[in-house]
Amino acid sequence: MALLEISVTPVGTSQTSMSHFVTEAVQLAEKQGFTYHIGPTSTVFEGNVDELFELARDIHTSALRKGADRVITNIKIEDREDKALTIDGQVNEVRSSIG
Repeated sequence: MALLEISVTPVGTSQTSMSHFVTEAVQLAEKQGFTYHIGPTSTVFEGNVDELFELARDIHTSALRKGADRVITNIKIEDREDKALTIDGQVNEVRSSIG
């Protein structure tokens, strides 16, 4: 399992709010059964790396379909061969180190 962090910046819209773009991204992910965590500036999804790349493409193009004239998409992928990655696992590992 891999993790995908994605941040989409729609440009050329009439609104400053981006919540409807995030909502669309999350709905796409939910339909496909992805686990996710919404953060203040990005969203993280977990799943098969090939499926995550497809999800990133779908999220990017959905912003264009929702009315953005231009879209800037930043993604980070974390993938390991030695063990499965999960959002909860990564967060819990840090929390246990904090005490």
